[in-house]
Amino acid sequence: MLALRDPILIGVGMPSTSGRSDPQLGESKFAGFGSELGLEFSGVDERTLNREQASGEWLFQRRVTCNSELYGKSRDVTRLKESLRKHWKRWLTGYLLLLLCSRIFLAWKGEDLQEGGVLEVNLAGEVLVFHEWGERQGVPVILSHGSPGGGGGDFDEFASELAEERWVLAPDRWGFGRSQKKVADYSFVADAKAMVGMMDGLGIEQADVMGWSYGGGVVLEMADRYPERVRSVGLLGAIGIQEGEGSGSYLVEQSKYELLRVALMWLPEVVPHFGLAGSDWFRRSFVRDFADADQRPLRNILTELSQPALVLHGEDDPLVAAWVAEEHHELIPESRMEILDGSHFFPAGGKGMTRAVVVVEEFLTAVAKGEKVAGVNYETSRSQMKAIWKGGPEWRGDKPWWLVVAVAGVAGWFWPRVTLFVAALGGGLLLWDGVLALGAVFLVLAGKRLFKNDSDSKRPKKFWFHVLVDVLVGSLLGGILLAAL
Repeated sequence: MLALRDPILIGVGMPSTSGRSDPQLGESKFAGFGSELGLEFSGVDERTLNREQASGEWLFQRRVTCNSELYGKSRDVTRLKESLRKHWKRWLTGYLLLLLCSRIFLAWKGEDLQEGGVLEVNLAGEVLVFHEWGERQGVPVILSHGSPGGGGGDFDEFASELAEERWVLAPDRWGFGRSQKKVADYSFVADAKAMVGMMDGLGIEQADVMGWSYGGGVVLEMADRYPERVRSVGLLGAIGIQEGEGSGSYLVEQSKYELLRVALMWLPEVVPHFGLAGSDWFRRSFVRDFADADQRPLRNILTELSQPALVLHGEDDPLVAAWVAEEHHELIPESRMEILDGSHFFPAGGKGMTRAVVVVEEFLTAVAKGEKVAGVNYETSRSQMKAIWKGGPEWRGDKPWWLVVAVAGVAGWFWPRVTLFVAALGGGLLLWDGVLALGAVFLVLAGKRLFKNDSDSKRPKKFWFHVLVDVLVGSLLGGILLAAL
């Protein structure tokens, strides 16, 4: 394979009918000569055309740089294609053997489950496992974990603090932890029914229920469908209104989950990943959780909630924006809202957990005494979560998904790298749905490549590497600014 990197001098002279060499013809033949060899001629710093008649010919001199890397790559691809065509049976056999070995390894490895003391109840032939802290006395606190998650054990540190004075329970929701892996329904309603079934099995008449993240939908459905079994409701960094989920559109979000189904449930089945893609049941439970969930009814449930409620949220929550908590507080007739100097993961021992335990204790004590719980408290410098910084513009909040797609798509057509960086930065700052904006730009780039737009040929060789860097840097910077402002 040629690898000529140093400039060389090539002289080409083609005689014309007039007896003289034609420089234009010589140049075109020279270019044809290069294309036949697969050479790339570039970097013409200076072009000199010296006409000399000493021998009766025109001498065309051109300084070029020959680089055959492109030619070498094309030959490698050709060889690979030829190898696949001739030896496809060997390639197929090797792939199937790797896939079989991967399956055997996964079966031998088994499931990676949480350790610790757990109990279980049988609900119509399906096993629901739960974790327990504290003495079995009084009205218990039941915690519903998020998705994806390891199960009720995610609350261990948080629940242990509460258990000094209370009885605390946390089930492994369907598909997670040690509970039943394959069930027909993974929705909020199915999990709510399972929690009531657990209460029946333990002889619990009434409980204070609190949901973290995805678990917020579970406890809201439980309070709505079984109001006599729920004394109070707690939303801990929890989802709720549909407008607070990504794009704010149920159909758009379901489209995302269908793509996630292909990526996490179907592709790993035909790829020998040896466990690097995670366990089958965990991926399936994560996808089915959100695919079966429907947040559209939750707005009405919030407005009609009859139980006292606590809305507890971290200011720096990157998964459920803090302005969503403010919306929930406005909708619930009697609620107390506390915005913590913390993150999304305070119920799992993250930043803000210590203050969260104090707030929950105060709330539950007030509920037990029948006192009013309504109120607002910000443990932060800002008192408006839609503002980017204290006193700054209120740019956060629900935005029409089609507007985000249109603006990102048009900008991405003309300035792809800048648009990708801005889309990722705004997504990290929770100004819009970053996944949706980035997806729109990538669709535009894919379309331009599919239809071979002329501008594609002008892109630098490392364009896609630069694109990846732009997205990563934009997302990281957005997350840093979210926590700093």
